Amino acid sequence: MSIFYDFFDIVYGQGEYNSIQKLTSLKDGTPLISSRGTEQGIDGYFKIKPKYKHVISVPRTGTICHAFYQEKNCCITDNCLVMIPKNKFSSQEMIYFSLLVRKEKYKYVYGRQVTPDRLGNTSIPSKIPQWIKETSMTFSILKKPFHEKNVQISDRKWLSFRYDDLRLFDIKRGKGARKNDIVDDGNTPFITSIDDNNGLTGMVNFPAIHNGNTITVNRNGSVGEAFYQPIGFCSTEDVHIFNPKFKLNPYVAMFLIVLIKKEKYKYNYGRKWGLERMNKTTILLPVDENDNPDWKFMEDYMKSLPYSTNLETPKEISS
Repeated sequence: MSIFYDFFDIVYGQGEYNSIQKLTSLKDGTPLISSRGTEQGIDGYFKIKPKYKHVISVPRTGTICHAFYQEKNCCITDNCLVMIPKNKFSSQEMIYFSLLVRKEKYKYVYGRQVTPDRLGNTSIPSKIPQWIKETSMTFSILKKPFHEKNVQISDRKWLSFRYDDLRLFDIKRGKGARKNDIVDDGNTPFITSIDDNNGLTGMVNFPAIHNGNTITVNRNGSVGEAFYQPIGFCSTEDVHIFNPKFKLNPYVAMFLIVLIKKEKYKYNYGRKWGLERMNKTTILLPVDENDNPDWKFMEDYMKSLPYSTNLETPKEISS
C-alpha cells in the first residue's frame, strides 16, 4: 500500500478572496473553487490571477472530501485543501485519485477535520489500475444537452412490461471473484451490492465473467440500487446482471435505471429482491406505434437533458 503523500503535496487553499467581486461574464474570469459539492466546486468567476492548474481540490468544510479534479486554471479558497501532483499524471489518473479521496468522506464527521497530514497519510493502492490509464473517461461540467429538441415524456403512451419479457432482459446471478481477491494492480472491476461508486468495490486479477454494456441491480445489501457497467466485470451473488435483449447504450441505460430504482422501497434486508421476484417485476416504459418499448425515444429524451453531453458512449459500444 501507499499513501497520498507518495503522490501529492497537500496544502491549504488561499484565503484572500473574500472581498473580490464576481464577474457577470464567464469569458474573462478565473473560476474560484470553494467547498461546494456541485458545479465542480466553482463558486463563481472573478477577475483574479489563476494560481493552480491540474490539481485536485478537496473541501474541508461543507461537502467534506467531495474532491474535484481541476484541469484548467483556477484559484482555490481556504475552505479546501489542494493536492498538487509530484509526478506527471494524466487527467484520467487525476480523476481516479479524486475518487479515492471521496471514499474517505466517512472518516470526517462529528468535528473531525480533514487536514493535509490526515489526508496525506491515508492508505491507498500502490499502483494505478491499468484500465484507468487506458480508459477514455473525461470530466466536464458542460451543462449543454446533446440536442435542443423538446422531448416530453408526458405525451407518450406507456405500457407495463415484465423484466423477463422477450424484448427486455435476461437476468443472471452475479459471479466471479471474491472480496479477498481484490488487489492493487487488478484490471477487472469487482461489483458488489453497495450504493455508491457505481457498485465498484475494487479491482481483481480475474477474468471478466460478465459482459460490459449491462445493468447491475442489487438483490441484497443496498437492495434495488442499479448501475450501468460499460466494461466487463465480476460481481458477487448479491448482484444480478440485466443482460439486454435489445441494443443498449448509456443513455437508454440511465433512463431505465431511474425506473428500476423506483422499486427499492419494496425491499430491504428482510425481503430480498431475488431472481424469481425480479423476473416477475414490471416496469412502465414509453412505447412506439406497435406497442414495443421505444428505445429511440428514451435515448432522445436523455440526450435532451442538461449535462447529457458529459455522458460519453464508450468506443467499444458505439462501434
